[in-house]
Amino acid sequence: MGPSNFSVYSLLIVSLLAVSVPLLVSRMKAIRIPIVVGEIIAGVIVGNSGFHLIQQSEWLQFLQFFGLAYLMFVSGLEIDFAALRPTNETYKRSLSGWLTSAPVFAVLTSVITLGLSYLLSERLYFLHMIRSPLLLSLIITTTSLTVVVPVLKEYGLTSHPLGGRIMAAAVMADFVTMLLISVAVSLYKGGLSPSVLLVFVLILILLLLYRLFRRFSGIAAFRNLAHGTAQLGIRASLSLMMIFIVLSETLGVQVILGTFLAGMLVGLVNPRERSDVRSKLDAIGFGFLIPIFFIMVGVDFNFRSLLHDPKALLLLPILFVATYLFKGLPAILLRLRYPWPETLAGSALLTTQMSVTVAAAAVGLKIGAISQGVDTAIILVAMLTSVISPIAFGKLLPKHVQETKKSLWIIGESAGAQLLVEQARERGEDVRWIQPHVGLENEVTLEEIAKKNIGEEAGYISGMVLYTEIDQLNLTFAKEAAKAGIQPVICLVRDMALYQENRDETEFVVVQPQFAAVSLVDQLVHYPISTQFLKAPASLQIQEIPLQNRVLHQQRLMKINLPGRLLILSIVRDGEQIVAHGETELHVGDILIVVGSREDIEAFHVMAGVSYSGRDKNISRPWLKE
Repeated sequence: MGPSNFSVYSLLIVSLLAVSVPLLVSRMKAIRIPIVVGEIIAGVIVGNSGFHLIQQSEWLQFLQFFGLAYLMFVSGLEIDFAALRPTNETYKRSLSGWLTSAPVFAVLTSVITLGLSYLLSERLYFLHMIRSPLLLSLIITTTSLTVVVPVLKEYGLTSHPLGGRIMAAAVMADFVTMLLISVAVSLYKGGLSPSVLLVFVLILILLLLYRLFRRFSGIAAFRNLAHGTAQLGIRASLSLMMIFIVLSETLGVQVILGTFLAGMLVGLVNPRERSDVRSKLDAIGFGFLIPIFFIMVGVDFNFRSLLHDPKALLLLPILFVATYLFKGLPAILLRLRYPWPETLAGSALLTTQMSVTVAAAAVGLKIGAISQGVDTAIILVAMLTSVISPIAFGKLLPKHVQETKKSLWIIGESAGAQLLVEQARERGEDVRWIQPHVGLENEVTLEEIAKKNIGEEAGYISGMVLYTEIDQLNLTFAKEAAKAGIQPVICLVRDMALYQENRDETEFVVVQPQFAAVSLVDQLVHYPISTQFLKAPASLQIQEIPLQNRVLHQQRLMKINLPGRLLILSIVRDGEQIVAHGETELHVGDILIVVGSREDIEAFHVMAGVSYSGRDKNISRPWLKE
């Protein structure tokens, strides 16, 4: 590769845009634009439809290709199959309950959207407006998880039943699209051939590697190399992505499908709650590779091709209407369970397109299945939906849904469970105390609780403690709660053999009372000051509080008027812990670890936008310093 093939100035401009776009977008208060949309717009300004400042080179083409591959890798990483897991609720006799259960709703919305899109695409193909009906119908079916997930996090709905159904539908749409893209490419290139079955070879390799990783993930030597200069988890993840790129090229399967499956595999072996691998991989992608891809999409954006192609120009409004119609209508199934405002809000958010849409369009453009003008129209529609749909979701979503109150479930009839309930209530927490076998008249078994309540109420549970006298029942119900997506789940196990057998459980925390007492004494001996909080729960308290108040978004701590003598010890953001200081900015979705008196913490709950008690309406104070 000679010097003539590489423009250092073009790479410099792209790098500077990658830095400046998030800063500029964050300053736009009137309308919220996703950063990826800002990156495309920046690319348009400096690219072929703007000032022609970027000179294409083999280096930029490589970075663009690798950015696309990494984008699909991160998209696969976002796939959460727990959202598609059937629950007891799925098998209820009620037809409306069955149709609106997360897995069934996800399948129905994807199938209906794909079917309607294909009927339209066939008509457009007959009118010679497109070249591949299946590819266009898949593009319409896509939903942008990279936009949907942050929006649900911002509104605190990731564990809410409504948010779970939206997430499940988005996951299914992207998963189906990625699997069928190879079929669409094969059909366009000359008909369905046996080579399409090679996709299943990739899936088989994924399953084998998953079993292998699960088997060796608990080895101490691997865990010790996960941090510091070794960063074994990151190295293994990136190597895995490269392996799937090579396998895809070798088998003749689309590279974006291979990297998507690699991301899925990394996500499966690295649980979101117990691994920082995801946040580190996100940092690599969204900090470097992915911005380059989206900026280069804007650089290659060709308005003239759209204006000079009457069919592509006519296709633009058709695609826009079809996206909202075909993706919004199936989501009306939510009306069987929710009022119209929640239904319309969910329907609006599911019309969001971006990452997978742009990636699929790039594949179609490369093989000639779509023209330059059609590619431009598809990207424009994706940009519009990624701006309009989240705003519509926020406007339509009722305030009471955003402020859903969760309760801590404590299950057990022992004196220890009673003491735990009293301490939690003393802190002002909303606690639900369930006492199995409290009497013949009101007898409740754990099995009945699991079948009746978990599927319906998982989104309203902030955590669960299993404190019954029967260890096996605690373990059984802890597994059911973890399956339902409840976090955290604390399971008390007194029997030493059972404890040793389950101590490395990753889905929930297993506590042995004797070991816990020894650990507390050890902490008091070596760290007497910091552990005073554990001895005096009624005076100073430590709590984790999610930030939901948008007034405090991107505000520095030094500018915030904290209640009384309350201190913010640290901040958990995207799985990583941040040491708080005066210059630290707060972001909506942060988990703030605070220490203070009950009154100060109660006031901060209100300040953070989290409903705390019946008295919170009377708490009023200026939040920001002059």
